[in-house]
Amino acid sequence: MQLAYTQQFPRRQDLERQELERILSRELLRPHFQPIMDLRKGELIGHEALIRGPEGSPLQMPSELFRCAIEQGRQQELELLSRKCSLQAFADFEPGHKLFLNVTASLLSSPDHQHGFTADLLRQLGIPIEMIVIELSEQHPFDQHGLTRAAVEHYRNMGFSIAIDDLGAGYSGLKLWSELQPEYVKIDQHFVRGLHQDPVKREFVHSISRIGRNLGCQVLAEGIEEVAEMRTLQTLGIELGQGYLLGRPEQQPRARLSRAQIRRPLPGRWQQSIQRGLYSMLPPRSWFGF
Repeated sequence: MQLAYTQQFPRRQDLERQELERILSRELLRPHFQPIMDLRKGELIGHEALIRGPEGSPLQMPSELFRCAIEQGRQQELELLSRKCSLQAFADFEPGHKLFLNVTASLLSSPDHQHGFTADLLRQLGIPIEMIVIELSEQHPFDQHGLTRAAVEHYRNMGFSIAIDDLGAGYSGLKLWSELQPEYVKIDQHFVRGLHQDPVKREFVHSISRIGRNLGCQVLAEGIEEVAEMRTLQTLGIELGQGYLLGRPEQQPRARLSRAQIRRPLPGRWQQSIQRGLYSMLPPRSWFGF
């Protein structure tokens, strides 16, 4: 059994390498876009660009696609092609909405990083640079490859906004926040799932919301799947939201809830209960629905 596995592993790697080469050389990536909604006004403010491999491919899902690219030393090539395909597809959208582009923080300071690539592409496509938000993940340590605030300020000075992704997923998030002073902070979905039933999560989110207001930074909650989660986030002062409840990643994205459905508030006394931490006074879970 062990021998059969060791024989199959190089074969799988070889097939994946060939598939990755096919995807990159033929530019077969499929951009998907997930809506980002203003939880106060019920309006669409933008989309996050997400990438997929060809349908039916063993590298269709992003986790497998990027794992293979990292193993083959082609992560930067894949990321730049992802950015190119996403921007080309975004150019067909209605104007006025922002696009959140995932960027690997460690690649910004890589010697091979192509400075000006995104700005040049935006000019070719006629997309205002102010519409683009560079989304940095804290999964890559802030100073892993000498990345400094000056390197990020280079992009901000060009007109890009900056977002920190997955705040709370690791240990460097607060350091990133204080050093980069981003325009957006995205709370990791761990703290959003079931927060209407978890006082510890609510306390964390409430604190992040307060810090964001004091720093003039917009806070975005990821992974919203239930109406109860959205209502609690609204009461805690979270401005922006993203998740399956609001819209799934699709090649032709659409918001799933109307403005009226998003804006429906909790009664004042229950809003005050959440803000004061009096969770025993919350309404039954069924009330949070439509």
